[in-house]
Amino acid sequence: MDNDTFSQPAHHSALTSAQAPSRRSVLAAAGLLPLLPASPQFTALGARPKRRAAKFAVTYTDFAAVTPSYLTPTQCWNSLGLDDQNRLYINWTSTRSDGREDTALFRYTPSSGRKEFLGSFIDVATRQNNLAGGEQIPKGHTRIVQVGRKLYMGSQGFHDFKGAIDTLPDYRGAHLFSFDLDTGAFDDVSRHLPGGVVIKHQGIVALSYSPEHKLLVGLSHPHGDIILFDPATATVRKVVKGIPWALNKMVSREIVVTRTGRVYTYRGPEDPALRGNSNPVWEYDIATGKHRNTGIKLKGGFWNGQAVTADRSKIYLTTVTGNLYRLDVATGAFTSLGSFIDPADYDHASKYRVMYLYGIGLTANEKQLLGWPIIAPTAGDEGGGTRLVSYSIPGAKATKQIDSPIAAFTGSNHRDPKGRFYQAAFDWDHNCQLAILSPK
Repeated sequence: MDNDTFSQPAHHSALTSAQAPSRRSVLAAAGLLPLLPASPQFTALGARPKRRAAKFAVTYTDFAAVTPSYLTPTQCWNSLGLDDQNRLYINWTSTRSDGREDTALFRYTPSSGRKEFLGSFIDVATRQNNLAGGEQIPKGHTRIVQVGRKLYMGSQGFHDFKGAIDTLPDYRGAHLFSFDLDTGAFDDVSRHLPGGVVIKHQGIVALSYSPEHKLLVGLSHPHGDIILFDPATATVRKVVKGIPWALNKMVSREIVVTRTGRVYTYRGPEDPALRGNSNPVWEYDIATGKHRNTGIKLKGGFWNGQAVTADRSKIYLTTVTGNLYRLDVATGAFTSLGSFIDPADYDHASKYRVMYLYGIGLTANEKQLLGWPIIAPTAGDEGGGTRLVSYSIPGAKATKQIDSPIAAFTGSNHRDPKGRFYQAAFDWDHNCQLAILSPK
């Protein structure tokens, strides 16, 4: 997941290897790369069944009018959130005019259409004397989590480790930022911690909150350590050693925190060719401190999307290549729900498969899941693209809805009271939009 070699600055080139193909190379091999950013329709899907009228409408808006001239947004990986007034926040990885990569926070108020630039990670860290010389903060990978009257978000000082991790000591570590909803204060919370970071030489790739234990729960990349942070005291309570690192077993982009105080983590490949590899789910109990391999094994690459029911009894999880699972919180059981693709595409002569999926949403009635998988043929030479798919939970079936001219949609379950879903939409390194999916 995350940024690919093509758009990384030179100092990131060591983060990929021939053993770990980038997303861009996989899409190029599938013949999708030239199609995704510009094609408004899927290409040559053959004699498709007649599609029923779409039940959802998608609109787009951007933040160009309020973006400072020294920042150019390029991408966003699930770093969105809604506050208790249903205002939408989004972090865009951006390139500064001096060439450094930064993360910029924006706010969108649906009721008025107002858009605001709230600040950038580098600007905040610089103002609070917590930025090392030459330090970059390109992410902004975590969802934006409200605790009390503050929003919290973690950072990463690099893009991605698809290959060896021997360059980790070159990176300072992860910051934790907060935004005060009452005062507008934007702070680098980690400036008071040892070394000025939450965890050294790693990033925070996922963030959640346990109201039962009043702890923020972060997941580090690439080691997959679990970070327990107490927002009341602004201290790291504990760091739990993660699932051992191995090539092609990348840490998930989701951390699962349940109402029972269990934290679930998982590793897996990103390469769609390795979708058949199985890997174990691990469980950490906040109350007892016990960390164990559950023995449950899943497939489809690392977790890359989640949606939680209102009573928090069930959690739906998707993997990066589109496998769908349901976690029963009370029992800890995972149930496979198949692939996030219409059977008409899956069983087509061209054998379409999900290449990548970057988030899902659960409708208010909890009967449907929505997502925008990127699909491609694994037989023949027909084209593919990015498609909205709805999955009926009672019917256990995925159905194609509408096709998109924009390549990537990221963000999970950012839904307002009107049933509208918000996601970042972009063409890998440009054309950054806020996508609003509304039920008809």
